[in-house]
Amino acid sequence: MKFGVFLNQYYHPESEFDESDLIEQAELMEDVGFDTATLGERHVHEEGFVDPVTGLAAIASQTDDLDVGTAAMLPAIHDPLSLAEQVAMIDRFAGGTMHFGAALGYRNRELGAFGVEMDERVGKFIESIELLKNLWRADEPIDHHGDFHDYDDVFVRPQPESNLPVWIGGHADVAIKRAAYRGDGWIASASSTKEDLSEQIETYEAALDEFGMDRENNDVVLMRDCFVGDSAEKARETVQPYLLNLYEWYARWGQTYMDEHEVEVDWDELAEKFVIGTPAECIEQFREYEEMGVDQILVRIQFPGQPQESALTCLERLGEEVLPAF
Repeated sequence: MKFGVFLNQYYHPESEFDESDLIEQAELMEDVGFDTATLGERHVHEEGFVDPVTGLAAIASQTDDLDVGTAAMLPAIHDPLSLAEQVAMIDRFAGGTMHFGAALGYRNRELGAFGVEMDERVGKFIESIELLKNLWRADEPIDHHGDFHDYDDVFVRPQPESNLPVWIGGHADVAIKRAAYRGDGWIASASSTKEDLSEQIETYEAALDEFGMDRENNDVVLMRDCFVGDSAEKARETVQPYLLNLYEWYARWGQTYMDEHEVEVDWDELAEKFVIGTPAECIEQFREYEEMGVDQILVRIQFPGQPQESALTCLERLGEEVLPAF
């Protein structure tokens, strides 16, 4: 099983977070044995948010052996040709180790800012994904005349250095089946309980069988909020206020797995979805996911407002005391 980090991108008025913090974390991740650094996408966030395209380009330029990727971007709000060129160039900066993670998006304010209506996001997403793959993999110029985009004689040069796998995120069965049919991997939600995940992996694998695809070539990628400490209590004490604050933000934004009007969140109700404890306890929990069929874990170890020092300490301990077990 591979391990990556879904890096914090949120500025916060009560912290000294700076975009250079991501570079410092990525360099440490490379030193202690992580496989991948990933960034997501968000817009019109009041405190500010690091752009994933420029962020990943910076990380790729400062590391040698670290894969990079998005987890996830929102292709429905982008011009596919421009996005294809940007991602292809990141892949080349990263030495052919880029993966492109994509999702529908769920915030009306975010999608609407780019002129995308909620009822058209699925159609735009599907058309954009197919266009991106064609642009990255076509040897000859292509024509495209779809419901949302029209191109004649277009291409991406230089092309990506790699085959540029596409991972698709989703929580509902229809989204999981879409990932099987249209992607090269499925990103499982950080909101999934172990029971949810077991059923979702079955759904994904059944869909791959239905579409005649090889499971070995289609990864299950799981996001998990994580922190390691000398004890479970100390780990929780370090991270709890920042982690719960993020989930309160999700609730206010109308995250699909939370009641849009319920902004109070409870640690005990969410704890099953976290990997928080001693190195030995984290190893045990990660082993469960490996046995369930998870191929790659993306951990979030820093949350809005959380000091950089604690994030670096956690990364170092994960790399030295947890990852070697896998």
